[in-house]
Amino acid sequence: MLCSFLIVRHKNQVLETKNLPFYNTSIDSVADGVYHGKTYTSFMHLQLEVTVKDHQLTNIRVIENKGSRGQKAEAILQDMIIKNKIVVPAIEGDELGSLVFISCVDTALHGE
Repeated sequence: MLCSFLIVRHKNQVLETKNLPFYNTSIDSVADGVYHGKTYTSFMHLQLEVTVKDHQLTNIRVIENKGSRGQKAEAILQDMIIKNKIVVPAIEGDELGSLVFISCVDTALHGE
């Protein structure tokens, strides 16, 4: 019974993550400034502050990161800054949390 519950819960989390907004925002089109993003799912609450200067991601600060996923995925933020890209490979072992981080940064820079 517990296995069935865990499988259903995981499937629901995958579906929820699939439905997150992904705008594919180009950093080249983002003006200098500090942007705020918020993404809440049933398994993770995330708020970020994203700083852009000269079309470069210079800082991504975590304001809130609560839930059953996301602690390990937080490492994805450094990869985004180093590569100056929003969409980077997911952190192995926390792919769903990684997608929440990507969606949150993208949402912040998209302006919603």
